[in-house]
Amino acid sequence: MKNHHHIFAVALFLGFLALVPMESGAYLDQIMGKKGPTGDVVVQVGTMPVPLPSRRQIIDADKGAACLQCHRMPYPTAPQKPAKPGEKALSSVKVTPPGGWRLLTPLTGFNAIAGGWSPDGKHIVYSINLFEKDWDIWVMDADGKNRAPLISGSAIKMAPDWSPDGRFIVFQSNRSGNFDIWIMEIATKKLTQLTNEPSEETMPKWSPDGKKIVLQSNRSGNEDIWTVEIGTGQWARLTNSPAKDENPVFSPNGQQIVFVSDRNGKKDIFVMNADGSDQRALTSEPGGNIAPHWSLDGKKIIFSRKGSDNNLHLWVMNADGSEQIRLTTHPTSQIGPYWSPDGKWVIFTSNIRGNWDVLLMQVDASMVDPSRSPLKRLTDSEAREVGAIWSPDGKKIAYNSDVNGHWSIWTMAPDGKNKRQLTGDDEDAGWPSWSPDGKKILYWGCREGNQDVWVMDADGSNKRRLTDHPALDGDAQWSPDGKRIVFVSERTGKGDIYVMDADGSNQKRVTFTDALDWTPYWSPDGKKIAYVSNQTGKWEIWTLDVETLEGKHLTPDSGGNFVPRWRRDGSQICYVGWRGGEYTIKGSFDIVVMNADGSGKRELSPSPFDERSSRWSPDGSRVVFWSWRTGSPQIYVINADGSGLRQLTDNLAYNVFPSWSPDGKRIAFDSDRMGNFDIWVIEVPE
Repeated sequence: MKNHHHIFAVALFLGFLALVPMESGAYLDQIMGKKGPTGDVVVQVGTMPVPLPSRRQIIDADKGAACLQCHRMPYPTAPQKPAKPGEKALSSVKVTPPGGWRLLTPLTGFNAIAGGWSPDGKHIVYSINLFEKDWDIWVMDADGKNRAPLISGSAIKMAPDWSPDGRFIVFQSNRSGNFDIWIMEIATKKLTQLTNEPSEETMPKWSPDGKKIVLQSNRSGNEDIWTVEIGTGQWARLTNSPAKDENPVFSPNGQQIVFVSDRNGKKDIFVMNADGSDQRALTSEPGGNIAPHWSLDGKKIIFSRKGSDNNLHLWVMNADGSEQIRLTTHPTSQIGPYWSPDGKWVIFTSNIRGNWDVLLMQVDASMVDPSRSPLKRLTDSEAREVGAIWSPDGKKIAYNSDVNGHWSIWTMAPDGKNKRQLTGDDEDAGWPSWSPDGKKILYWGCREGNQDVWVMDADGSNKRRLTDHPALDGDAQWSPDGKRIVFVSERTGKGDIYVMDADGSNQKRVTFTDALDWTPYWSPDGKKIAYVSNQTGKWEIWTLDVETLEGKHLTPDSGGNFVPRWRRDGSQICYVGWRGGEYTIKGSFDIVVMNADGSGKRELSPSPFDERSSRWSPDGSRVVFWSWRTGSPQIYVINADGSGLRQLTDNLAYNVFPSWSPDGKRIAFDSDRMGNFDIWVIEVPE
């Protein structure tokens, strides 16, 4: 009998766990835990923070974090170095899947491995390790409910695959002493041993006509691909290489078989005809490629590839090996993908919680065939890349990334090309803000523990510190003419608003209350600033005349109002407002529009669900925001008069922080649909 570790390796696709570090990336605690890096409570969806949200949460609401009710923060308020993968083991209690994934096996402390879908797409079969050296086969509904054992007992039963007619399950088991292939009739639970050899046969898969099983076997002294006729027991050898050939899967039409081989010195995906002829490699990358599976139409192959972070990630390619596209960027491993019969979902196995779990991911054309989708992915590294801001001419996008282990500012072209890091490895930097002429970028830089307002040329050169105070200075924005800068400082011990010239001179405090004053935003004519203050004990919106310092209270009728934004013509302000009376669990945040003097308030699109990050289109005709209307944050646009509501994204992921292109034709936003926050752009329909 093999030892437990060898059995576990065989179970997880015959040794590919050698490619996977068991210790997972730990910086997920910062974006998935119930506390942000500053210690501020970031509560689960459906609850509200008590007391009122902190100033840092309000800034996050403005700068791209999933804010207030979301328990994931794409990046911290003051950019801080995230923990590096491997520094700390993930906790199965603290860690939850990204918004784009659904955990199907929530039991803690047990390993579960994805098997396959029933032909009707209603059920999923999988293996679960409840006791040492005892793997059982279970079945559950496609949404993870009604989990129940199919085959149990004191032996290893793994790698289950549903028959095309849905009546049988084939699997591997050592119940007879070594690994052989078994078939179970689901209705009667009758077991039939298909192979009974002194060798080991593993990883069985049905042929589309249900007459054959393709498998890997070492009966010839080497791991090769074979088929076995179910009716006659006749064997046929398909590969005969000194290398290891493994993980075979029939194409949906039965004419080809995809498999894994290390005949080129590493594991790669190969394909051959169903009779073993015309064997050729589809991948050649140095990291290693394993666990292929066909899409139902036979046009795509999904598989796992070892990334630069030493984890395995999901990739997809055309059946001929062309157009290889990375699907996941999460800093853990994703293995054994299996497409649903309708092609809209993929199940896979991941060590996101430390143990192995079965997860579900929604897929669409934007992920597997971007050329057919108005939605394009612009970033795809293992890092968190968030907070896209368009340059005034629309030719570049500035954003935040922690790809080098700390937060830095990057730029790229609107198609995702020509990525360039602007801030160095000697500082943490975030929140870029383009000057009106597009020649400079303001940002919040942190060097030697001091957080100040910095400016640099648009190519990253000529960095200059504009504020130099031991207190926190940040949240800076250019005036419309580019001659002045408004920012927030804690130099009085709380948040106050300051104004300075564009070169950092003439710094002047403009708010003088005992309150916290945050998130300033210039009026289009540069004469006023809208901001959030809790000077009445509630978070409310005020405006300030920059010259006379005269303030005006715009929302005295309600509390819990955030992120004011002026319409381009200065006539109106949109903001996020709490609706539901007292600031408690009963109620929601909605997008509210009012006249610039505070009159004429109206909810733009009333709903019982939370809405966030409202932004006027460049011409002021529409507003973009994200909403929980479908159960996860999705991007919406609506006309300025409240008509024409349209949903732009639709998946399980967190789609947040939308940003208009200068021409109003595209919207960039953050999404974790592939397991980590990336920047996407979508064309906005007329």
